[in-house]
Amino acid sequence: MKNGCDICMPGQQGYTFIFENGQSPAILNPYFAEHKNHQWQQLDDHMAWMEETIAFDLLDYLEVHYNPNEIFVYRATKDAPLENTAARQPLRSLHDHKEAAWIDDIIDQEQIQSHYQPIVQPKSGSYTIVGHELLSRGKGADGSTIAPFFLLEAARVRNRLFALDRVCRMASVKNAATIKDKLIFINFIPTAIYVPEHCLSTTIRLINEKGIAPENVVFEVVESDEVQDIEHLKAILNYYRKHGFKYALDDVGTGANDLKKLSYLEPDIVKLAREYSDGVSRDHEKQKVAAALLQVTAHTGSQPLAEGIERKEDADYLAEMGYELFQGYYFAKPQAQPLDALPRTFNTNH
Repeated sequence: MKNGCDICMPGQQGYTFIFENGQSPAILNPYFAEHKNHQWQQLDDHMAWMEETIAFDLLDYLEVHYNPNEIFVYRATKDAPLENTAARQPLRSLHDHKEAAWIDDIIDQEQIQSHYQPIVQPKSGSYTIVGHELLSRGKGADGSTIAPFFLLEAARVRNRLFALDRVCRMASVKNAATIKDKLIFINFIPTAIYVPEHCLSTTIRLINEKGIAPENVVFEVVESDEVQDIEHLKAILNYYRKHGFKYALDDVGTGANDLKKLSYLEPDIVKLAREYSDGVSRDHEKQKVAAALLQVTAHTGSQPLAEGIERKEDADYLAEMGYELFQGYYFAKPQAQPLDALPRTFNTNH
């Protein structure tokens, strides 16, 4: 069995059902009799636990033959069917769980592929590749590519954000072995990490096994949800730095990552969000945000990186302002294989 937290390697998962206002699971006993005892359990006169496949099969029946507005459900293991009562939701929420169940196969079979987008640095009037961000994509059963947004949303519904985050991190490390001599940007979701010493141990061990220099690894905070516990985020980042890694903050200038947070977290690299870099050369308000970010990075000693660059004039403007690193479609789109060098002519027609 692989190492990981309980949420990554869950026990026998299922759902506890609560039948209210005189409704009872007892009339389902003839149906349950067709299944093995470990797949279901009547807990009392108004509660029952059942394995996920049974719950999904029964969903339509319950909505027709019961009052579905008076049935509530929450995810639970057979060994602890009463532990999560505060998370109960209306019966209809099971439809979302059922539709998102495909993410379990992606995670459990590690069907993740990495795409590489170069990080570049201005040099002698041109740009040189100094690193790559590894962007995770899912691999569908039909060979299709699944965008990260859909992976994250399905994992959130299934309560498997840690498992998805971990399998993406591990895939990124494995696929980074071919670019050891450059910076390697690996995304992680801080709200999916509970105890850094445990949750990140396999990632760090794999980096060492692959012979990747820690100083070349940049763990990039992706805040799809705002981190409420800033001290917890700081503890994670300190853990990375203690092991010789760098860390970066993503999408700075928007919502969760504001300029005040930068001064406290002191990241090695700070990314100016795309919405502020795209069109910055002709937008005074975006220019003020870009300048404010530079002032903070000067105070914290961080390297400023402008992402989402799609036009030459924006790259030129920000380079003249003092931005040191760049990323975006103007230089290269994410690639199935890492680029050794940029094309001779950049695409400026975006």
